[in-house]
Amino acid sequence: MNQQKSAVAIVLLLSLSSWSWATDVKDAPHANTTYQWVPVEQDVWGMFLEAPDYHFAKARESLANKDTRTASGEIREGALLLRFQAKRLEASVSDLYALANQIDAGKTTTAAKIDEVTTHASQSLDYRQPLVPVAQGDEELFMESSQYHVAQAKAKLLAKDRKVAAAEIRKAVGYVKLEAARSGREVRGGLQSGIADMAALAKKAESGMDVVEQDLDKAYAKVRAELKSHKN
Repeated sequence: MNQQKSAVAIVLLLSLSSWSWATDVKDAPHANTTYQWVPVEQDVWGMFLEAPDYHFAKARESLANKDTRTASGEIREGALLLRFQAKRLEASVSDLYALANQIDAGKTTTAAKIDEVTTHASQSLDYRQPLVPVAQGDEELFMESSQYHVAQAKAKLLAKDRKVAAAEIRKAVGYVKLEAARSGREVRGGLQSGIADMAALAKKAESGMDVVEQDLDKAYAKVRAELKSHKN
């Protein structure tokens, strides 16, 4: 985990290194963009923090099997997940610049608003903090990750490796929840029903019972339809 924390720090520095700290706040990137921040479940966030190591382990396994294409793909996947932490920090920086510009413009800014923005900024520095900035149109990372784990789960179901299949389904559910949070979607209605169906299949597989791949496809399709309807 210490290696992951160091990697996050490096990604953050690289992401922000193109900015000039001497830049006037009015000219800073996204200086007038503010974000809504939503909390996510602690276990889902824990899964997300462990995800890069999951992919790096897959890369080592693939390389040992002489599958260099898969190995490089897994490393890129882990890097993309780490980069999301940079996006969190960028969102906080944007909020701070927007707040500074409001003060410069003489607009009323309450102490409560300053506390809210600066608290989110401080929390974004802690990669363990389960807080996600809402930014519609940038959910592909989580969508692709849930698709990845559904595919992994189906492969494990075919191989009768049910416990691992259950773990993969739960990871897919975690990414669905992160995608919903990132797009500002509440988990309820059809989305909640689809997630419950996937969770039930994971529990069934973990108990050693057979799970039909088509049932997983059906549950996941329900989730995807709900998330798509929210974007339209």
